[in-house]
Amino acid sequence: WWGCLVATAIITPGAPTLAQYGTTATVTRPIPATNPLDPTAAGSQIKVTDRIVAQTTDQLLQEAAGTRVVGAGGRGTPFCLRIRGAACDQVAVMLDDVPISSPDGGAFDLSLVPLEALDGFEIYRGGTPAWLNDGSVGGVLRLLPRRYHENEVGGRATFGSFGTWTANAFGAVAGDKVDFFGTAGAAGARNDYPYLDDGNTPLDPTDDVERLRRNADFLQGFGFGNLGVQTSNHSRMKLVFLGLGRERGEPGPGSSPAIQARVNETRLIGSASWLHEKDGQHPYRLQVAANYDYGRNRFTDDLGEIGNGGRTRSDDKTHSVFGRVASSVIAVPWFELTAIAAARYQTFDPSDAFATTPPSSSDRITAAGTVETRFFGEAGKVGLELRPSVRLSWTQVAVRQSLPGSAIPPPAPASDFLPTYRLGAAISPLEWLSLRGSVSNGYKLPSLLQLFGNRATVVASPDLVPERSLAVDGAVTARGHKDIWSGYATVGAFSTWVDNMIRFRRTAQSQIKYENIASGRNRGVEIELRGGITQHFVLHGEVTWTQAVDETTGNQLPGQPEWVAFVQPEAHSGTLSKILSDVTGFFRVLYVGRSYADPANLVVLVARTELAAGVGAELLEGRIGMSFRVDDLADVRGQDLLGFPLPGRRYTGRLSVRHTW
Repeated sequence: WWGCLVATAIITPGAPTLAQYGTTATVTRPIPATNPLDPTAAGSQIKVTDRIVAQTTDQLLQEAAGTRVVGAGGRGTPFCLRIRGAACDQVAVMLDDVPISSPDGGAFDLSLVPLEALDGFEIYRGGTPAWLNDGSVGGVLRLLPRRYHENEVGGRATFGSFGTWTANAFGAVAGDKVDFFGTAGAAGARNDYPYLDDGNTPLDPTDDVERLRRNADFLQGFGFGNLGVQTSNHSRMKLVFLGLGRERGEPGPGSSPAIQARVNETRLIGSASWLHEKDGQHPYRLQVAANYDYGRNRFTDDLGEIGNGGRTRSDDKTHSVFGRVASSVIAVPWFELTAIAAARYQTFDPSDAFATTPPSSSDRITAAGTVETRFFGEAGKVGLELRPSVRLSWTQVAVRQSLPGSAIPPPAPASDFLPTYRLGAAISPLEWLSLRGSVSNGYKLPSLLQLFGNRATVVASPDLVPERSLAVDGAVTARGHKDIWSGYATVGAFSTWVDNMIRFRRTAQSQIKYENIASGRNRGVEIELRGGITQHFVLHGEVTWTQAVDETTGNQLPGQPEWVAFVQPEAHSGTLSKILSDVTGFFRVLYVGRSYADPANLVVLVARTELAAGVGAELLEGRIGMSFRVDDLADVRGQDLLGFPLPGRRYTGRLSVRHTW
């Protein structure tokens, strides 16, 4: 009925809306939304640069509805994002407009991206806007590279419990035609926090012993640069580089710690994009982008402490080359057409010095094309928008497999043709109110990690088959400002069905084993609230109920709690004097409900409530910043899906200095 409504209603065209990659003009009356890209999509935006008190990426992502951060311990250990009950590897991650993960590339470790390199995040749940659509089942996490609009230099130093520290220096240059932001720094931690060792007998508390975490330390260095150059009156080029190197321990589960296993990680990401956009009777835009992504993971376990007890000395490398061309034109005042073509080539080159048969490399090539039509305007005083899109993707995989002692066969190519679609619609009967909904499908090929494992925490599962999804969602959003208050509130519901769902189970050796089930279903309700009263009081809050079920057995899927809730009120003083620019304080509550660590729902991960509080101050018009925070005030600790203990109560202080001109 949405199509009929748009086609038959008397539409008063508005001016072009906010462009998908640049501001062309403004709409007469924009549809209230919770993200800047698409009012028909379920999305949230989180800012990083305006935080006085020190934050981490996982803490910030908890502010968005429908999200669940999954970690493996303290600072410097891998963590990833689940959206609406979908597994981490069902969520695509993008650096600006360029994907640095994919629905067939495995879960992206967000600890590899330093927060100092980012302006903020955009989280799109379920079917995503065509501009970011990578065919993923769960959604998209978009990382926004940091940039400044004035000349600035500065530095930050952060110190905390268990030997945690971070230090970085940064500089920014903002000219008429060139702007640049760069930062470099280092971080580390001992991560020797106390935890309760249950002796791998969670139902028998008599053998529980408190120990200190060992071999969980890390040391890393990172660098980031973002260069923008105006190449003409209507075009601009952007170059982004991100590099990180880390050496850390692989401590294993708390009940069976590994003392000497170590990991060395390297990640290099470079992207270039050129954007041309022009106003006029038919505004249009054209973007060309390319990206290279290199990863190296070296794992040393000479004593066979991790997994099945075999010695490992691996050196795995991944290479990914990506390119795309995208264009959009507003043909008539109520119609916009967007077309995107993209291609990606990935290789996985494993190595193990102790392997009797050397592991072989594999590669994957993917090509995709997307077309989206957008109808927008007003029927009387009612704002309308309709966005149907289709994405056609072709992928070919060449996988070499061999049995111990046998010759390595030639690559066995396999190809898939994977069409996906999305239909999103929004209606705004009042200036401050909107109703939105969408239906979409997605796909996910087994990742190289799932197929071959990592010879540490993930076991190989070469018999996996692709999964397909169908998702439906809808929401009501109220957004506006009046007198002293402003903000938004949104209430939505979603349901996702996944055929051949790839789910994991925890083995007796505390490793992950992936396997297909016939079908799974995730459904739930999400509420998100953000607002402020004057400049002095701000509130962030969200509540998500999710039922993630294996439809074959009726059991809850591992690792997904039914309830997750977050609330954080903040208070700001504003400018008090020439010396004291702002004083702020916050208190936050995070509740993570009960979940299960196994498909049979026998091993319970108990619910936990984490409390945190912090204070901060900016001095001398923001030139100096100081903050202090306490996390997990009640010292509830807990553990992740593999039985890796999480840190309890911890303290963090930060000092920052900057100068602008």
